[in-house]
Amino acid sequence: MILTCSSCATRFLVDAAAIGPAGRQVRCARCQHGWFQEPAVDLPRSVPSFSGGAASGGAASPGAESPAQEAGSTPSRRPAPLRQGANLPALPDAGRRDRLGWLMLGLFVAALLAAAGLLRQQIMTAWPQTAPLYAALGINAPASSLALQEISFSQGMHAGRPALTVKGVILNQGSSTVAVPPVLVKLHNAAGRDIYTWTHQLPEKTLEAGSRIEFETSLADPPAEARNLEVTFQQAE
Repeated sequence: MILTCSSCATRFLVDAAAIGPAGRQVRCARCQHGWFQEPAVDLPRSVPSFSGGAASGGAASPGAESPAQEAGSTPSRRPAPLRQGANLPALPDAGRRDRLGWLMLGLFVAALLAAAGLLRQQIMTAWPQTAPLYAALGINAPASSLALQEISFSQGMHAGRPALTVKGVILNQGSSTVAVPPVLVKLHNAAGRDIYTWTHQLPEKTLEAGSRIEFETSLADPPAEARNLEVTFQQAE
């Protein structure tokens, strides 16, 4: 049976037989609060036996005594308290345990995601197939081994509208496969301030060591105040 301390609400798992059919004095092992514990409602109770004549349907003798009385023992109304240290350990708080488990799981997942972000270059190098997944999440590997070369631009007409076309080559100068981030094009005015930017995502998600790919991107109706441009890689957020 389960006992609950009325003072600190600590719960204890106790054998019903230890309480007995008459109940007994108990004490909380945590706060030392004591109380009289009634027996369990479903605990079997002893029934006084009668003489053989009563069992066969005859009336019991008024002077007959129960076996306990014959032995000279009288049942106590308040049995002795449990001995010091006899209480069993308190039952664990299931709610608190569950909350702690979820907290630990959350911390583990957060640490795993942080490691996956910080070590994305090493992960994509060891498993190139993860590069598209990183790209889909908007996370790209550091472009330290990638170089932009042969950058050029031209102005013309496209579908009856003025257009600015930028071309170039991306070269992987490293010794391992890396993910290719989007190309970032910035237009500057005469004062050197950014006035317009756009990105171009290449269809190739990864680039093997020593390989190169060409790219071309266009902007319709570029700002008239644009005087020069800058081509870089979009940085991961």
